Amino acid sequence: MKARLMSLKTTMLFQAVMIVLTAGMVCNNSGKVFAQASKYKFEETINLVNLVNDAAAEVGRKGENAFHEFMNNGSRWRSGETYIFVCGLKGDIFVHEDPSMAGKNEYDLKDVNGKPIVQWFIRKALGVGQCGWTHYEWVKPGKTSPSWKSTYVKLAKAPSGTIYAVGSGLYDMHMEKEFAIDAVNDAMSLIRTMGKDAFRILRDTASEFVYKDTYVFVLDSLYNTLVNPADPSLEGKNQKDMKDASGKLFIQDIVKVALENGQGWVDYLWPKPGTTKAVRKSSYVKKMIVRGEVLIVGTGVYLD
Repeated sequence: MKARLMSLKTTMLFQAVMIVLTAGMVCNNSGKVFAQASKYKFEETINLVNLVNDAAAEVGRKGENAFHEFMNNGSRWRSGETYIFVCGLKGDIFVHEDPSMAGKNEYDLKDVNGKPIVQWFIRKALGVGQCGWTHYEWVKPGKTSPSWKSTYVKLAKAPSGTIYAVGSGLYDMHMEKEFAIDAVNDAMSLIRTMGKDAFRILRDTASEFVYKDTYVFVLDSLYNTLVNPADPSLEGKNQKDMKDASGKLFIQDIVKVALENGQGWVDYLWPKPGTTKAVRKSSYVKKMIVRGEVLIVGTGVYLD
């Protein structure tokens, strides 16, 4: 019971702090094409962002009348595994692929890992940027077991003045490098706000920083591992001489890139969490200084 209460307190604190963190995000509200779409590599990502932006614009023009259009099977709003959903700022679901969810309040809805996904949707929409990504596990339409899903949400304001969170997601989508950059920047903002107390959130599997095969790690400038949710046994250990499968001293490269350039990418071979076979991985790392101590915050994307 004590552990569950601590986890709940951690989640609540994380949610409160992250409201502040989204203040630096900026998304373009004008035009059909997302202004930052060029930062994404994969067409499926760009198409999803444009779909949600267009749906939010429909709500802006037609208000709640647009909800009926979103529920039409075979339309661009609901095709195959992709569908538009709409929720209110208190967690009320107005549009969803699952008819049993429409009309209910799902503010406390969590995925199988305990991630409070509806609360995250609302927070992303209410951030100054008024948009953002969340990653969690959800059941595909017509299936019974959950799959990893990445969802883009955007704020929409109806002519009535009512504000909604409009979103859509993709299952098992390609992991964009931009997701790694966003995760590192969010983690750094959290550390600036909480200091090293933020580390317990970075380790929490119910946080936004741990999903699929992605996690945030933290090193110091002396090659010591401070945070590694994928392998906690490495925490507190010096990894200066750690090599990848090809013999590359990649920890030294990570520290060097961060210290000399402030930020950058390092490619190496590393197993995905829970596996032993080394595959190609590219990690984005960035230097920060907290109370005089140099920290290196990073996360990686597997390139297969």
